[in-house]
Amino acid sequence: AVGLTSESSTKYHIWLGNLVMTLFTSHGLCYCIYWISTNQVSQMLEWDRTGISHLAGEIALVAGLLMWATTFPAIRRRFFEVFFYTHYLYMVFMLFFVFHVGISYALISFPGFYIFMVDRFLRFLQSRNNVKLVSARVLPCETVELNFSKNPMLMYSPTSILFVNIPSISKLQWHPFTITSSSKLEPKKLSVMIKSQGKWSSKLHHMLASSNQIDHLAVSVEGPYGPASTDYLRHDSLVMVSGGSGITPFISIIRDLLYVSSTNAYKTPKITLICAFKNSSDLSMLNLILPNSTEISSFIDI
Repeated sequence: AVGLTSESSTKYHIWLGNLVMTLFTSHGLCYCIYWISTNQVSQMLEWDRTGISHLAGEIALVAGLLMWATTFPAIRRRFFEVFFYTHYLYMVFMLFFVFHVGISYALISFPGFYIFMVDRFLRFLQSRNNVKLVSARVLPCETVELNFSKNPMLMYSPTSILFVNIPSISKLQWHPFTITSSSKLEPKKLSVMIKSQGKWSSKLHHMLASSNQIDHLAVSVEGPYGPASTDYLRHDSLVMVSGGSGITPFISIIRDLLYVSSTNAYKTPKITLICAFKNSSDLSMLNLILPNSTEISSFIDI
């Protein structure tokens, strides 16, 4: 509604999550301390069907604390799957929150939760069908480029992201990747770059590196999501500084500017790309700047 992209709204989700859990934890601890100090420990196990259910509130708080504990960077980065699956406890949290306060008070939070469920349902409908994986490039730096077939009418801005799910690796995990292709330069293809850095991406790299058969690889996607527009043409020059796989969004920008330069409709800015790579094999990522397709032969002269 206000133009926030999914990645820019993440920080607000983190702030609100920390605030909510701080208040809820303080609320629960204060009541527990009060009951213990007044010899009313039995109140902690009370489940009132008409009033406030203390036990339901404690169950909701425990579910929230488990979600909160796995969000700390040391745990989330090292055990991402634990963090990912633990977050499904939000269903337990919301259910027992309703049991705790009752329907009348729960209606206060229902509008936001309802919008969230509508969003989840629409995303579920979009991601039900598999997409056609037309080709894949495996780079020496344990990086793969997946190329999907798309409708030429589908347009998106550079630096957009695409959520990818591969059921043969994990039916539940959806991972976001920056799109490297340009919807103008490559109207019939959509590409993402995936570097092998975790269990999920390592399994994908192994599957593609050990076999050239991609016809049997079922892939579902959701998106693309991204900024409504990107105004790079208002600058005379662009300086892009990246490290490792951080070059990915710049690839989409460069490809988009390749198309703009071919139309002669606008003056394209001068591009300075500064890349830092950890290993010499990572230099092969630079091969992705130009798409591996015959579709661009009429646009650029290599």
